[in-house]
Amino acid sequence: MDFLDPNKKRANTIKLYTGYILMAIAIAMGALVLLFAIFGYGFNEGKVVQNGLVFFSSQPESVDVYIEGLTKDFKDNDKTNTKFTLNEGRYKATLIKDKYRSWQREFSLAGGSVLRMLYPFLFPENLDTTSKESYSSQPGIVTSTPDRQFIVIQSPDNFLKFDIFQANNPEEPKTTIEMPASILSATTGTQSLKVIEWANDNKNVLLQHKFDEGVEYVLFNIDSPSESYNVNQKINQNPYSIQLQDKKIDRMFIQTAPNGLLELIDMKSNAITPLVVSSLAFKSYGDDMLVYVTPNETDSSLVSLRVKNNEDDYELKSLPASPTAEYLVDVARFDDSWYITAASSEDDEVYIYKDPLEVLKNSDANKSIFARTMRLDNPTNLSFSANTRFIAAQSGKNFAVYDADEDRQFRYEIQENIDTSRPARWMDGHRLITNVDGNVFVFDFDGINSQTLMPIVPTTNTLFDRDYTVFYSVAKNESGFTLTQTPMRIED
Repeated sequence: MDFLDPNKKRANTIKLYTGYILMAIAIAMGALVLLFAIFGYGFNEGKVVQNGLVFFSSQPESVDVYIEGLTKDFKDNDKTNTKFTLNEGRYKATLIKDKYRSWQREFSLAGGSVLRMLYPFLFPENLDTTSKESYSSQPGIVTSTPDRQFIVIQSPDNFLKFDIFQANNPEEPKTTIEMPASILSATTGTQSLKVIEWANDNKNVLLQHKFDEGVEYVLFNIDSPSESYNVNQKINQNPYSIQLQDKKIDRMFIQTAPNGLLELIDMKSNAITPLVVSSLAFKSYGDDMLVYVTPNETDSSLVSLRVKNNEDDYELKSLPASPTAEYLVDVARFDDSWYITAASSEDDEVYIYKDPLEVLKNSDANKSIFARTMRLDNPTNLSFSANTRFIAAQSGKNFAVYDADEDRQFRYEIQENIDTSRPARWMDGHRLITNVDGNVFVFDFDGINSQTLMPIVPTTNTLFDRDYTVFYSVAKNESGFTLTQTPMRIED
């Protein structure tokens, strides 16, 4: 019997273990192939290559995506909201939809990486701009609530009256409210109102009132005008400037004079907390973060960029002092990290710090704080995008933009004749907006896909509804001025 034969028993054992070994090798090879596939490796023309994934989304939806290789012959196409598996390399994507202007971008894709382009915005080829409201002269205030639900326009015929439009419901008629005359120190003579900032309740807006005898600040409640009040009278001071802390109405920063004392006042109790003896510039975030510039205590040729967090106060950097320099600072959070940016209008660098407090608060760490730097001569404006991912610095027609998500910089010059008398502002999380020769002008964070849109009075801002499906602007016409509305979506 074979099972009693030692030689055959040995042979069967060898076959059995050989099978186990071959099976183990097959499993290992399969796992290895699967692992390589997970990391984007595949075969192309008999060679092992590493692939990456690209995902496009867009406004409007269902847009045709065409991809072509920049370094080798390659073409592919599909709709948005589709994943493209591509060899690592450089490509150009073109997004096209009938009756819309195309969108393009070149990009590099690393093997094993995933690139998500969720921001492409296609504008209509032909803009159907219509008049919504006419005015005999230019309105003094044209603004909207932070949630973009309401548009607020000051009547040029009555200083105290304001028209309220529902941005999300263009067909709804306007309503009119009136600011109580009692909250202003003067209602006659030469005077003006200017928006300082909106509170995050979407009801209260801090206004600066200039009149023949001076300047004062009022908090105007558009939901209940009778609850509006004069800030100067309430705190019994005549401050040089006022800002809301964390965009709330119950706590305000008060600066007593240019480059003067900075205080925080509780509007409920009128309790005042001195913060900085001499503030040359400042910006706050939340209840406990303050970034500011102040004269250096030991060297008059320098100023100090500092960060104050609760009771802790640290120096980030020293900058050259100049009586004519404008110091720019800003602070925000992105992806659970703090970002602080600062610059001087007489310098050629913009400084960006990521989570500096983690180093400054660590007594055992090296206290040298290293910053990302962007080169830009004489910057005049610093701002975070709406999603705080991008930091833009502007100097005339030149821009430097830092992408915090990809730790990448972009530098470019806008070739069109943009209005440099007012800083470009962020339209949303990925686009900047300004005007060119009396028309709205929009461009992506990296300076591409620029678009010239509807007419606008250069001293006013473009306004939007919640989903950016309708743009509003004030334009001049033969009979005066008009609030216009321009749909950004075309009915199929």
